[in-house]
Amino acid sequence: MQTANRLEYLLDKMEQRTASEAECQELLNLIDADESGTITERINAFHAARPDIVPQPDFEGSQWKQGIHEVLNKYKTRENTIPDAAPVGRLRSLRRIGWAAAAVLVITAGAYLFLTIKETPTAVEPVGLAQQQPILPGTNGARLTLADGSTVSLDDAKDGLIAAQQGANAVLKNGSLSYAAANAGGTIVYNTLSTPKGRQFHMELADGSKVWLNAGSSIRFPTAFQGSERKVEITGEAYFEVAPNSASPFIVNVNNRAAIEVLGTSFNINAYDNEEQLSTTLFSGSVRMANNATHIANTATVVLKPGQQGRMNNHGSTAATGISVSSDIDTDKIIAWKNGFFNFGKASLREVMRQLERWYDIEVVYEKDVPNPQFIGKMTRNISLQDLFQILESSEVNFRIEGKKVIVTK
Repeated sequence: MQTANRLEYLLDKMEQRTASEAECQELLNLIDADESGTITERINAFHAARPDIVPQPDFEGSQWKQGIHEVLNKYKTRENTIPDAAPVGRLRSLRRIGWAAAAVLVITAGAYLFLTIKETPTAVEPVGLAQQQPILPGTNGARLTLADGSTVSLDDAKDGLIAAQQGANAVLKNGSLSYAAANAGGTIVYNTLSTPKGRQFHMELADGSKVWLNAGSSIRFPTAFQGSERKVEITGEAYFEVAPNSASPFIVNVNNRAAIEVLGTSFNINAYDNEEQLSTTLFSGSVRMANNATHIANTATVVLKPGQQGRMNNHGSTAATGISVSSDIDTDKIIAWKNGFFNFGKASLREVMRQLERWYDIEVVYEKDVPNPQFIGKMTRNISLQDLFQILESSEVNFRIEGKKVIVTK
């Protein structure tokens, strides 16, 4: 059999989780002998062509070898423990995740590297965490608070007019809220869109600017913009694509602690109360970040360029908080949430759990002496919490679920 055909045969066997130990070793030998890099390129191409695989950067041969070694180790562990009943549910759930997950997570320099596939509705036997009632991922939804204090749930609202107010009409279409001017020059009123834990939402402001809210976030905004400035207020995390208007700068008040001034650009703000730093990451255009939300002209500011991130202390005295700028930013990681993924690039256990708290609407409690490993990888957010924990548990951290409370243990 030609090498190319044999390689595809072996990869198919790995994908189906039917490769024997000898076939795994054969694949390792092909990678070991791959001085030109051709085999590695073909493996990357094989996985890139799979419709159920989340797009990933190309891996080096050493990374694929580590994955295969992990699969071999898992097979050997299975053979040396309970031969029949116990591993079944676990192995079937791993088949859903994909062999490139290295049978769970691949240990790399103290971190963990994994690939994942898009979630498919496959039943999993009730083993371990799967015995729990599934905790489902978050969905699209929000609550709109109108100027008179009344609220409208957008979780299950149908397309059409949501509210008619002075200055603008709020219209829902295809799961997105937008504002259209009703009578120019009318009285300006303010609305607030908020996403509880387990929800995210997209909206378009009256000027055409687009906003994506992550879970546990809010934006307060005028139903129509008038005057020389366009001002909004946010909490939590939001991604903006601001409509250009040089005559009317767009200003974001962030938690009453910082301000972002732009003309027309795209950027992400992360300002959750339980995060140590308040950050703004610029994707295009230019923004000015100030460490004071109300007196921009009389305070310390920095101008960010695309690909840069400005950070300041999220707690303590605002007046004493400086702004640092970093250019070494993984922008894909920053907006993974907006694109439907978790991206745990060098994230600590507690960083990961803070994201899970918001998306799955859970409470996390740590027992004493719990390790704090780092995680590297990208996976869909459309997966139950139990399935996600089955992946994370190979990091030598365990999880116990009691209702909506998750206890992290050794």
